[in-house]
Amino acid sequence: MHAVRNISLCTKDCLCLYVCPTGATDTETGQIDADKCLDGCRACVDACPSHAISLAPEEFPAQQEKSDAVRKALLLLAENKVKQEKIAAHIERTTNDPVLRQLAKALSISNRLMAEDLIRESGYMLPQSCNVKDFLKSLLDTEQPPGFPKEAAERLLGMLGKEKNKEDTKMSENKTIDNLMEAFAGESQANRKYLAYSKKAEKDGNINAAKLFKAASDAETLHALKHFEVAGKIASTVDNLKDAVAGETHEYKDMYPDFVKIAEAEGNKAALLSFTYAMKAEEVHARLYQEALENLDQTEEVFYYLCPVCGNIEKVRPDKCSICGVPGDKFIQY
Repeated sequence: MHAVRNISLCTKDCLCLYVCPTGATDTETGQIDADKCLDGCRACVDACPSHAISLAPEEFPAQQEKSDAVRKALLLLAENKVKQEKIAAHIERTTNDPVLRQLAKALSISNRLMAEDLIRESGYMLPQSCNVKDFLKSLLDTEQPPGFPKEAAERLLGMLGKEKNKEDTKMSENKTIDNLMEAFAGESQANRKYLAYSKKAEKDGNINAAKLFKAASDAETLHALKHFEVAGKIASTVDNLKDAVAGETHEYKDMYPDFVKIAEAEGNKAALLSFTYAMKAEEVHARLYQEALENLDQTEEVFYYLCPVCGNIEKVRPDKCSICGVPGDKFIQY
């Protein structure tokens, strides 16, 4: 995501120039430098009093297929909005009534925004859509008035039509996805490790060290979440719940039983207890995920209670934990 400026809405308040941490908003063209813009920063978007700046994705998602009748209706409505915009703009220029002038200006802007949305929904403002390519071809194939930027249209059409180079290869077809997932694993482990260090430092009375470890653990969480997102591993809630059920089921059925046997054979009682608690808790987690999947449309709010010792989760606060025996009043409500 990066910020874009609608010049027609810009009222030259210039607050964006002062809040942008990278100077991306300060350009001679009036448009925001996408190379400097920080992904998801929003500083300029939130500061702009005229709402002329918004965030735009690097690539728009594929549109839902529409019938020719629906697309024709959208374009017809967009054409009507363009006409209304022109009428309102004419009233704004010619009236002497300040109240009417303000109303006309608002109507002009409103109709323009609606027309843009309708045209976008029709597919004509998506860079990767076939409609854009067909539109550019039609402009080049017909005679245009003097001053028409033919070379720019040809260059844009060439950019849209050329084959993707190696840098544009799908992430699933190259090494980058593996690197992202390796980084995700490393950052996730660092988050848990620093959190453990923070608790130990706090227990030892080293408050400053505890705060530093906690801040670092949160920072590693940010890194891990971004790596996971960029890797394309976050799907719909339904798919995420199915993935969670599969993961928890694997852990309590396949992974932890082997760990328990080895720890028992080696006489490591601490590891045996840790593995056993986790194995039993993961079975509960799998069941709860499955219940959530089956009741995804439920609107009534559900509360969950977490055992702070073994990780067991209950939907009702128990008298004591069914896994480790911790009193129910120690459970944490979510």
